[in-house]
Amino acid sequence: MKGEHIFVQDNVDPLRGLTFTRVDGVRPFIRLPRQMSLNILRQNGMEKIFSALEECSKMKRTSLVRSDCKRIFGDYGEQVMATCAGVQVSRNSREVLDCAPFMEKLPRHHWRVLMSLMQCAKYCFEAIADHQVISHVYHAKQVVPFKTMKMSSCKKSSPLKYYGGLAFGCNVFLCCHTNNDFTMSMAHIHLKGKDQYTLADNVVVYFCFPTLGVAVPLQPGNFLLFNAQIPHCVSSRCKHTDQIMVLSMYLKTSVVGLNNNELQLNTRQAILAQCYHSIVTNQLQSSDCQTQLSS
Repeated sequence: MKGEHIFVQDNVDPLRGLTFTRVDGVRPFIRLPRQMSLNILRQNGMEKIFSALEECSKMKRTSLVRSDCKRIFGDYGEQVMATCAGVQVSRNSREVLDCAPFMEKLPRHHWRVLMSLMQCAKYCFEAIADHQVISHVYHAKQVVPFKTMKMSSCKKSSPLKYYGGLAFGCNVFLCCHTNNDFTMSMAHIHLKGKDQYTLADNVVVYFCFPTLGVAVPLQPGNFLLFNAQIPHCVSSRCKHTDQIMVLSMYLKTSVVGLNNNELQLNTRQAILAQCYHSIVTNQLQSSDCQTQLSS
């Protein structure tokens, strides 16, 4: 029953994915078919990915309390490793930073691994996301010049097409929470000690949606596209001896908004803003009329 029990549905067919009934016209999550995830991942040394993530996490760890409802937990007595990389809103000025200062010290070969992984997420996004989701990001980019993640150590590096940030933690689990992300986010799992993943790998963690009453089992290498504005959480790992890295690729709404409300609208933005205002006004007037008729 929703709200009391979590239902775990799985599909062992590597050519079939896993999804759920649409919420507000969009699927709340889509787990890519296992075979597709492994094909996109281009398996040529999974240990390189884990090593790059570990090196990055040693340079800077996030606070264990992101807010009252976003607490990060790990193994008892162990130091929690959780890190955020990519573009981020400045806390001291009206701007969006290309990256956190500590990321500028990350060696270039690790940067290449991270960017390659983010490109894999892009291919997953384009392969499985609903058309309106992709269109939403595409048209927003045409109107607002928001930043997406790129290599800070290489000025000639091209920015990513969709995602602005990468957050990850080793052996962590989080309380149920929501995120103010602009588009569908991507969750991804890696397991230390395996240089190549297979179709038959064991489930290592569960990605849960308590308000939907479902949990999605994830094997190492799986990609899960999900709506971060629906309450979600990550379980503790299934096997204590495993060392897993839980990743999330995202695009923050504050980044798309450029973190500055004093910016003047250009001509195109002003026209679109007026159109939006007219649509909302008409919807509110229509709603008022229906309320009066019903009363």
